[in-house]
Amino acid sequence: MNHLGEVVIRRQKEKLIEIVRKFVNRGQPYIIMNFPSNKDPGHHANWLGLSMVLREVTGRLPVLTGSTAQSIDEIKSTPGDAPIFICGWTNFGDVRTGRDDVRYRLMWKYPDRTIIQMPQTIHFANESLKEYAKRTIGRHRNFFCMTRDGQSFELAKANFDCDVEAGPDTAFGMEALKPFEADPLRVLYVMQPLGEEDVDIAKARAIVDGPLTNWVNGPNSLSRMRKSSVVKSALRHGFSRTEIMAQHREDVAARYVDHGVKILSGAQRIITNHLHGHILCLLLNKPHIAVASEESNLHAFIGSQTGYSPLVEKATNSSELLAAMSRLPYEMGGTWYKSSKPMNLNTTIPVPDLVPHPSIV
Repeated sequence: MNHLGEVVIRRQKEKLIEIVRKFVNRGQPYIIMNFPSNKDPGHHANWLGLSMVLREVTGRLPVLTGSTAQSIDEIKSTPGDAPIFICGWTNFGDVRTGRDDVRYRLMWKYPDRTIIQMPQTIHFANESLKEYAKRTIGRHRNFFCMTRDGQSFELAKANFDCDVEAGPDTAFGMEALKPFEADPLRVLYVMQPLGEEDVDIAKARAIVDGPLTNWVNGPNSLSRMRKSSVVKSALRHGFSRTEIMAQHREDVAARYVDHGVKILSGAQRIITNHLHGHILCLLLNKPHIAVASEESNLHAFIGSQTGYSPLVEKATNSSELLAAMSRLPYEMGGTWYKSSKPMNLNTTIPVPDLVPHPSIV
């Protein structure tokens, strides 16, 4: 069956590789910081995709991974030419971390290191946090900031004294995913609790019923160190503690991604207000609707990065959701249909390029 997200996925992965190659070459040591502190499959998809792209470019595991104060201190014992990549699973400017944000701690402690913030959303809860970020970034002088949506790009470009570039979410580094065997399900709602950017879809759910999940709490057992991670690392790299931990974290991320994929696998159509619900649907070749307010970061991301895939439709209220449902493609007998007509999947049809943004080079 043709993958309707193939062009999007390929172009996003190519862009990620292009970004990474500006900072590391084959065999060069590197560091990945900001390992997800929760059990959200989408956040772990960020880590796994970034890990896979860096390993593909360098041919090696990172010399250090982590996010704690201890792991930040351990950076001083790593090679000086090892750039620090910050995984972008959290919002930059999140009020819950404030001035204790891992980015600030890294910039203050390692003023001479190259630090790359991989693509993420930027949003500050207040002006004081934004001013603190501006001062810290301006002082460092070797910080590179990547954003994954137009609103964040404009904010960073206007306020940060550093090189700024827009790029894909690192989850695209995983490339296309295969669904698990699962009982068929007509519609699945993957919804986080309503926030200021979200819309109430209760009326739509009354008409198009289906189970609802927030999907962010996978089993604690997925985080445990397993013998397979130790063996895998030992066979490739010996019994280095840092490389065993790097392999362990990559394996944990893969388990949580699999947990999310299992939830999505049986659904024929998915309705979500999660950014990574949208991204994993693309990777899984799942038709879906992204529900959010008109000016949301989710819709901005789709508009600039992924909206040319026929797998996704946008909606801002229950009425639009129901109309979008009728526009989604569906598969029957190995053929994709839209509005009861077979889709023309000729790969020679030109597809719009990603929205260009200034390069950091």
